[in-house]
Amino acid sequence: MFKSRTVFVVGAGASAEVGLPIGKELTTRIADLVDFHAEFDSLTKGDWKIYETLKRIIRENPDEWRGNKLLVSGRHIAEAMEMAVSIDTFLESFANDRERVLIGKLGIAKAIIDAEAKSKLVAREGYKPFKLRDVADTWYVSLAQQLFSGVPAETPEVAFENVSFIVFNYDRCLPVFLIRALQLYFQIDDARAQEIVRDVRFLHPYGSLGTIFPGAGHVPYGAESYDLRQLSEQINTFSESAREPELVDAMRTDVRAAETLVFLGFGFHDQNMQLMSTPAPPLDEPMAKRVLATVHGLSKSDVEIVKSLIADMLSGKPISSSTPYSISTFDGKCAPFFGEYWRSLTAD
Repeated sequence: MFKSRTVFVVGAGASAEVGLPIGKELTTRIADLVDFHAEFDSLTKGDWKIYETLKRIIRENPDEWRGNKLLVSGRHIAEAMEMAVSIDTFLESFANDRERVLIGKLGIAKAIIDAEAKSKLVAREGYKPFKLRDVADTWYVSLAQQLFSGVPAETPEVAFENVSFIVFNYDRCLPVFLIRALQLYFQIDDARAQEIVRDVRFLHPYGSLGTIFPGAGHVPYGAESYDLRQLSEQINTFSESAREPELVDAMRTDVRAAETLVFLGFGFHDQNMQLMSTPAPPLDEPMAKRVLATVHGLSKSDVEIVKSLIADMLSGKPISSSTPYSISTFDGKCAPFFGEYWRSLTAD
């Protein structure tokens, strides 16, 4: 159980531990999906489901898409992925190009839903929940250990009283894991576990593939049958997220109210930091006592820049001897991070 108000900022690197693609692996996968080549209206290269979805969109709105160059745009995205830092940064560059944004979102949705279906968290044989031993070496288990420690079995929801999550990923790995973890640890049924996780505060700046909970917008984790167009419409570019003031305000409020701020598998890209930053230095200081961040693979120089970015995000001021919070970085992956900072994470 977390004693201080703790906000986890979760990036793509965190999902990699259960088999989701990140970085070059993801851009390469998207490139393969949208590298369209067709002969006599028959697809010879690229993803058939994306291709058919594009054809359906054109049929439904022929005037709107008259003279489109969707196949050419798809091939351009495929080539550009060799140079793109991420699909998100690419789409931001082409935010005013509806063809590339449409294809990019379809590529993201298809790549992520396919990856969910192959991940360690997917139901085995289509219906058997994943086994905890399959993810025992991931940060998800370490998180559950800290969440559940000291929580009475009669009130498992207490585990989440001081915790919220800002998730920059499109996948649904974290809530899927938490539901299963609650069931196993507290011996509660699936409905009760879902009820608890549904009430946990998750903010998704770039959207997600849909809700894992029954009801409107329900898309099972790793679904085999789905409406790809519907999935893609729930994904946001940076520009679209920035135009949602309630979401942006919610993120900034959580960040500034956090006593412990934790970055897991996060890339610290400028556009993502901007979404969480107060536009002008506020009159009041942030509540943070400590900031903890994984910086796997970064140079010492880049780590110092990351610290400066965090300080600027929190207060608009450089780090100095009078900075009221500490910033600690860990050059490792998310799972060992929890062992390294166990006491810091559970401190008051």
